[in-house]
Amino acid sequence: MIARAALVALTCLAASPAAAQGAPGAGGPPSVNVEQVKLGDVTEQKVFTGRIEATESVDVRARVQGYLGSRQFQEGGEVKKGDLLFTIDPASYEAAVTQAKAAVQNAKAALELADLSYERQQTLRQRNTGSQASLDEARATREQADATLQQQQAALQLAELDLGYTEIHAPISGRIGVAAFSEGAFVGPDSGSLARIVQQDPMRVAFPVPQAQLLDFNSNGAAKDVVVKLRLGNDAIYDQTGEILFANIEANEGTDSVIVRASMPNPDRLLYDKQLVDVIIAAKEPVQKLLMPQSALLIDQQGTYTLVVNGENKVEQRRIETGEQRESAIVVTNGLAEGDRVIVAGQQKVRPGMEVAPEDVTPSKQASAEASAQ
Repeated sequence: MIARAALVALTCLAASPAAAQGAPGAGGPPSVNVEQVKLGDVTEQKVFTGRIEATESVDVRARVQGYLGSRQFQEGGEVKKGDLLFTIDPASYEAAVTQAKAAVQNAKAALELADLSYERQQTLRQRNTGSQASLDEARATREQADATLQQQQAALQLAELDLGYTEIHAPISGRIGVAAFSEGAFVGPDSGSLARIVQQDPMRVAFPVPQAQLLDFNSNGAAKDVVVKLRLGNDAIYDQTGEILFANIEANEGTDSVIVRASMPNPDRLLYDKQLVDVIIAAKEPVQKLLMPQSALLIDQQGTYTLVVNGENKVEQRRIETGEQRESAIVVTNGLAEGDRVIVAGQQKVRPGMEVAPEDVTPSKQASAEASAQ
């Protein structure tokens, strides 16, 4: 009796659907969550490491020697082109201007006297009462007096320039840094920079692009069809977009890359000269690409693959090639077609060839399914 009962039990087990499908339980095929592969809008982009550069920057220097007066700006503040920044004690330069003006007046008087002498000798010569030698001497004296006047006028101009240089004005608009010298310091052309001004709006960002990508970029005319975005040090995306300006005229021999520069607005002064950023070159218009949930991506020693539920609700293993990641989805470049159902949860319960009970899930339901499967 015991042997016959065991035989009946084995016969029933062999005939059961659960045993035929290899399911872990007796309730039919195992259930899995699936999601369809769909076409979606993808904005193509590439990321490079770049550094912020000032469009213009100037080291403010003294052009004449003297004792520095009071500082006329707030360190770290904004200045406009033409603003007074420093003064140099002008006393000696004012005296030089006065002296040069006196020399000019003296030269003018000498020229007037030489003119009168020349005219007198010219009249005497016309009357044959004066010699040609006296006339020639008077002419030479007049020309010498005229040259002296021009020389003194040039000296006056230089003295006035030097006096003007005792007031140091901002050559550009921008943000000014720390003052390198205090009031009362003796400065001159050899003293180096008194302060540095950096133009902060707009700024530039410079980033190296490999030659291969740059050639493809130029041949497709893509420079006009992209925008430039920045990722800052805190991983936040900068809220302004820029445009590519130009590429350098020569490549780096060591890296075979070319420096490309782009212009970036900086109205809130969040960008600083020499700042390190990620440069995102993104297409202006999105393109249609196949998207698969990232949770359906599996990896083994042979590469990447996913599990697909076919029209007979059986599991297939598909080798795939993938592209860039877009939030919770990933671009599929080969191995799948639109409408394919990929398993996003329950992969550990199935194997290729097994029949399953698929349940379509929306992206909002997928997150909870993934959490429960872990």
